[in-house]
Amino acid sequence: MSEDVATRRERARDVLRTLSGSEQGARALETFFEGRGAVGELAMLVGAGEIWARDDLRRRDRSVVVISMLAALGRERELEQHLAGGLHHGLSPDELDEIVLQIAVYAGLPFGLAASGVAERVMADRASATERAHRPAPLAPKPPAARRAAGLDVLKTLLGAPELDLEATETSILEQQGAIGELVMDYAFGDVWSRPGLSRRDRSLVVISVLTALHLPHELEIHLAGALHHGVTPGEIEAVLLTAVAYCGFPRAIDGMLLARKVFAAAGVSAGSGTGTARRVDLDSGDEEGRPA
Repeated sequence: MSEDVATRRERARDVLRTLSGSEQGARALETFFEGRGAVGELAMLVGAGEIWARDDLRRRDRSVVVISMLAALGRERELEQHLAGGLHHGLSPDELDEIVLQIAVYAGLPFGLAASGVAERVMADRASATERAHRPAPLAPKPPAARRAAGLDVLKTLLGAPELDLEATETSILEQQGAIGELVMDYAFGDVWSRPGLSRRDRSLVVISVLTALHLPHELEIHLAGALHHGVTPGEIEAVLLTAVAYCGFPRAIDGMLLARKVFAAAGVSAGSGTGTARRVDLDSGDEEGRPA
């Protein structure tokens, strides 16, 4: 059962404070929502007061999820707000660059390049400059053999199979997918997934968020299982899908949840509790009250 309007509004204000980085910013966002009638009230009371205020996902991680969904959907105006919010929630500029790179693999390079341009503006504004303080990390291309080896190593963790027969798996992928299979191993896994700037857990959060937003169930099923292998808990996965209600709509969120329950059953793990409690964040210390272990 949801709580009363006053409680949800207070929790929403706390979310807007951390998202914007200040009380003044929170008031500006609340004023914006107030001018949008019922849809603005829903954004305030449900989006911020019921979804963002939950403790089933750290605000830093929910920022990863929302940034990924908005970038995949091409929502650049909202993405700008949430890239800044990600920095306020503890993401570093380097982590944002890696999130954008990961998005590019699963939503397409044009979406990644567009998100990179928005991130450029956000980081420049943060420094009160015309351009960001330092450039994104380069690709650092690998020799072909090292690129393939790195990709196959990612595949072992994604499938949760440390003893995976790499030769047989490589052959199977190439037989099934041809040249696309080569790009899966070398580009997606060898070039991007293997980079050190973002954990594989965080990369899984990005990928399941993008695939949910784009409504791609075949790939989503694979990566929901991969997320479990990379340390994302069932409860955190369900929190990602709950967040999708606000940013992608009920149909995609519900389809994702049903698929996640199927993956959990196949993996023999319990589904998330489906409950969450409110929390407040101390901006000065960066500590989150009520943060789950």
